[in-house]
Amino acid sequence: MNRPILYYRTLLWPVVSLLVTGVVHFTMEAIWPELHAVFVPSVLAPALLAYGAWIGYRMVGAGGAYLDALVAGVIVGVLPIILEVVGFGIVLGRGAQPGLLAGLFGFTMIVFGAVLGGGFVLSRSAHAPGR
Repeated sequence: MNRPILYYRTLLWPVVSLLVTGVVHFTMEAIWPELHAVFVPSVLAPALLAYGAWIGYRMVGAGGAYLDALVAGVIVGVLPIILEVVGFGIVLGRGAQPGLLAGLFGFTMIVFGAVLGGGFVLSRSAHAPGR
C-alpha cells in the first residue's frame, strides 16, 4: 500500500477522536478550572497510551512496519503539545513552560503506546521471526 494512504487511513480516526477528546477536556477545564486538579498525568496516561496503542496496532496491522508505528506515534504525539502549550498554557493562562512539560508527557505516552501496539501486532502475526 502507498505510504501516504497507509498513514492517512491509520491516523484519521485516532486523530479525530483525540481532537474531540482534547476539545472536551479544554472546554471542561475552561468552564470549571478546579478540574485541573483532577486531570493529572496519572489520570490522563491510560487514555493517551490507548490512543498510541490504537495507532501502532492499526499501522502494523494494515501492513506498516514497526518504524511506521513509531513515526505515526510521533506525528500524533505533537497534538498534546499544541493543546497543552496553546490551549491550557497560553489561552487559560497557566504558562507556556508548564504547558510544554504536560505536552511532552502526552507526547511520550502516545509514542509509548504506538510502539507497544505495533510490537503487539508483530509479536503475534506471521511477520514475527520464527513463524
